[in-house]
Amino acid sequence: MLIDEKPKELLEEFLFSYHKIHNINIDKALRIIKSNINYYKGDKIKRAELVYLQEPENIWYNALKKNKIDYSVYDDHYYFTDLWACWVIYSRTYLKGIVKDNSLTANTSILSLLKGINSILDLGCGIGYTTASLKQIFNNAIVYGTNIEDTKQYLFCKSMSKKYNFKIVPEISKINHSIDLIFASEYFEHIENSLEHLQDIIKKLNPKYFIIANAFNTRSVGHFIEYKYYGRIIKQDKISKLFNNILISNKYKKIKTKLWNNKPNIYIKE
Repeated sequence: MLIDEKPKELLEEFLFSYHKIHNINIDKALRIIKSNINYYKGDKIKRAELVYLQEPENIWYNALKKNKIDYSVYDDHYYFTDLWACWVIYSRTYLKGIVKDNSLTANTSILSLLKGINSILDLGCGIGYTTASLKQIFNNAIVYGTNIEDTKQYLFCKSMSKKYNFKIVPEISKINHSIDLIFASEYFEHIENSLEHLQDIIKKLNPKYFIIANAFNTRSVGHFIEYKYYGRIIKQDKISKLFNNILISNKYKKIKTKLWNNKPNIYIKE
């Protein structure tokens, strides 16, 4: 499985595949990825070390200060380096935790709790490695990944979807049936109306399970300073509680696990 392979070995294959599609400078990409990973794993005060991604990040936040949203940052030629770092540090770790033998109790895995999984949706699937891993873990399920159409990452995900047998779609409206499991790693903080979006997902797809890891209070390319909910302005420090309340009001129960900081959060429809 992809989650069991060493990231350094996977990285060489990934960069070669990405280069074939988008003609990148591989040495430059390696330097940026190393910088990103060191930043995420280290002292986050030292943001100046993120030399390359400072530019798209500043473009994003400067636009927000002017009450504008500049989605062009997602199509930056080297934005994929951040997606790779997030896969290695966050999504991959979450998936490894889910299948770990003692992640639910001392003797059982979270995976054993997830019954009857015939369909899965990976929201904001990035470069597709999380989506491909979900397909490997739940090999009999139909697996979807959503991504922003007409971007470099979407085009790369199309090649990944053929290789790993999952489906790539631009939005949830393209899915015409319910979904058993929804995986969302570092996704909802990229959606300005994330609370309304969550309600739409529940109404349209009626998932049995959510696996969610939000990072609303962090600064990163694509993250919002404040969010909107039916015309109301919701500050960063308030949205997590409201997000959880929506899940609870829709009969989802948060499961206590053995994972560090209980992350990702596991919700089951009661």
